[in-house]
Amino acid sequence: MIRLKERILGKLKDAIEDDRVDEDVVPLLDAVNRFRDAVTTSSCSGRVQLIQVGEPGDKVGAKVLGKWHRRVDQRELREAVDGWNGEGQLHLLVQPLLLHVRCRDLQTAVVLRHAAQESGLKFSTIRSVRMDRAGEIPEWGVVVEFLGTERMEVPLHVFGEGQRRDALFPLLEHGNELLKRTKLHIDDLVSALSLIDLPLEK
Repeated sequence: MIRLKERILGKLKDAIEDDRVDEDVVPLLDAVNRFRDAVTTSSCSGRVQLIQVGEPGDKVGAKVLGKWHRRVDQRELREAVDGWNGEGQLHLLVQPLLLHVRCRDLQTAVVLRHAAQESGLKFSTIRSVRMDRAGEIPEWGVVVEFLGTERMEVPLHVFGEGQRRDALFPLLEHGNELLKRTKLHIDDLVSALSLIDLPLEK
């Protein structure tokens, strides 16, 4: 486990170089990873998605018609909606800032969760705690989830074609505003983390 953080950061470096990490969340990843006892494992800076699914929760059969990690314009959304073949269900989603952080101990996890909540990520929580056979928490056995509240999911398929056309762009403007708000938490949390008294990497 001594080299666990080093291995995870190596994978993160590769992902950044391959453009598989949202560029605007990188400063937050750096702010977390500077702590000796924490390492980020996955992230999303927030996004708008248009998906086609057979039924709610069917991730295996889901088809992504559009995905944006930035403000979406009306033309882009209309073209994505036109890609729907009319089968199954059509959902417009906004998903908030999300970050998973693996912690060496419970104390580090509690401090980071508190900082995230104070920065506006009110749904942040200790996501999981592993226990060994002796009932102890092993090193790196705690995962914190940083999670914003700016979420939206609208089942567009329930509207008739005319209703859907009328509702689409007001919904998009609301979704863009939610996306803007969730991304503002990045700078807030980076600032909050700079004030935390946790051991840093040497």
